[in-house]
Amino acid sequence: MPSFSIETDSLRAVIDPDMGASLMDLSIWSPQDRWSPVMRRASGESCPPGETAMFLMAPWSNRVAGASFRFRGRTHALQPNFGDGTAIHGDASARPWRLTDRTPVSATLLLDSREHEGVNFPWSFGAQARYEVTPETLEIDLSVTNLDREAMPAGLGLHPFFRRRLWADADEVRVLAPVGGRYPCVNQIPSGPAAGDGVSNALRELAPLDNPGLDDVFNAFSGEAIIEWPASGVRLTMSCSESLDHLVVFTPQDEAGGALSWFCVEPTSMVNDGFNLMERGQAGTGVRVLEPGQTLESRVRMRLERT
Repeated sequence: MPSFSIETDSLRAVIDPDMGASLMDLSIWSPQDRWSPVMRRASGESCPPGETAMFLMAPWSNRVAGASFRFRGRTHALQPNFGDGTAIHGDASARPWRLTDRTPVSATLLLDSREHEGVNFPWSFGAQARYEVTPETLEIDLSVTNLDREAMPAGLGLHPFFRRRLWADADEVRVLAPVGGRYPCVNQIPSGPAAGDGVSNALRELAPLDNPGLDDVFNAFSGEAIIEWPASGVRLTMSCSESLDHLVVFTPQDEAGGALSWFCVEPTSMVNDGFNLMERGQAGTGVRVLEPGQTLESRVRMRLERT
């Protein structure tokens, strides 16, 4: 099914059911009387998830070390899908979803893993996503359900790619994302519990993002992040449900050490490699164990205001 938009006069979201129900564009109506992207626009139709504006992560988020994990004493092997040998970002973003309901301002999409071959997860699962726009907000409901006969570990999250500049070249993006602490990591795999540090402290203040070169996961996310583009006069407030209590911040650099034109603030329900950490007895991983028929739900509300 081709991509389609839901929109008001001032906010537009473009969704592609065939590309994991991903967002291909999120734009606001600018003072120049045109649609201006808030997230990086997708590189094209049928692009991979990492080239969309935002993709959905389920039934886990971020990396599983060595594409293998243990759960209740059993080892489960996944297919590695990243260059470092990890299994990354779940399986849902790689699948076509079914559009089940659509209005001019909303859409609901479903995924049933039993309808697909080669699913990269040992249990059958379902996922549902609902998008809705108003003149100032985009609301995203994402859930994952255990459709199997045994309990399964689960997690989910959103992976948006925000632009550093909107329509003003002078934009110096600022971010506020209160967190508890940062996990010490080796190649993005946690090596111990989260602890407060300078980076965590910096995220508690609305300050210029600059170019820190982060690819880090944080715990105790407050549930609300603010992104401001001062020169364009736009503020985005991202309010998240309690289930999304972890945050990944990704600020990639080019080969010369310069900032790319986009960055990520990713609300998630679990820490990187949470399945393995939970099995080893680490507390606070955010991993949920779903019994057959149980559902993990989340909601993210992005409010865009002119300042």
